[in-house]
Amino acid sequence: MNKKLIFFDIDGTIYDENKEIPESTIDAIKNLKEAGHIVAIATGRAPYMFKEVIKETGIDTFVSLNGQIVVYNGEIISKYPLNKEELTSIVDKAHANNHPLVFFGETAVYANVESDNDISESLGTLKMDYPEYHNTYYLDHPVYQALIFHADDEDDKYDNQFNALKFYRWHPLSRDVVPNDRSKAEGIKELSDKLGFPLSEVVAFGDGPNDVEMITEVGCGVAMGNAVDALKEVCDFETKHVSENGIYYACKELGLIDE
Repeated sequence: MNKKLIFFDIDGTIYDENKEIPESTIDAIKNLKEAGHIVAIATGRAPYMFKEVIKETGIDTFVSLNGQIVVYNGEIISKYPLNKEELTSIVDKAHANNHPLVFFGETAVYANVESDNDISESLGTLKMDYPEYHNTYYLDHPVYQALIFHADDEDDKYDNQFNALKFYRWHPLSRDVVPNDRSKAEGIKELSDKLGFPLSEVVAFGDGPNDVEMITEVGCGVAMGNAVDALKEVCDFETKHVSENGIYYACKELGLIDE
């Protein structure tokens, strides 16, 4: 088999529902590397939010913040901050709707309210502490992704109202805010070009709505058994649940590793 460039999402793909990495996943990643494949991460998380994953898997090439910061062998090769004018507009609209925001900088994350139950509840599912309060951080620093907190029945207050921004729902109470022209797929294209892999030789594993673009762009898109229906409908291969050795199973079935 030709050597592949293989990307893994983190939450619901590398991580199980308890934010732990199944031993079979560690084994699969080790076997992929030994087989000569290049293994990378494609996640909505910021780099400082998955240091433990890097440590446990040894993966230091990744697309983070849904394509906003791209890293190869531990070195940043590109970064794309949000359009400040549109970010300011969404801050104003969110304030009018009483919806809080969280801002992701290159090395730290901040909330624009000192306390909020929706922020605590949703970020708690990532085992993430409540961010430090800094309501004007976005004015003086590059922001690579924001989170806005509201239920899905209020999506229409923001959808299709910002030319340079788009939204991915990742939690019942929260959505990612990212540049309209960026995604995990765009970051994957950058890395595949840099490493000399045609997209037909790229494999991607995911489970969420923000994985649809990358799953459909690469040569082989794998949906976890626990993936959302929208991803299962467009994938090339549906594997088992993350907690049922889904990554290892897919790697064997696709011939990426030996038995």
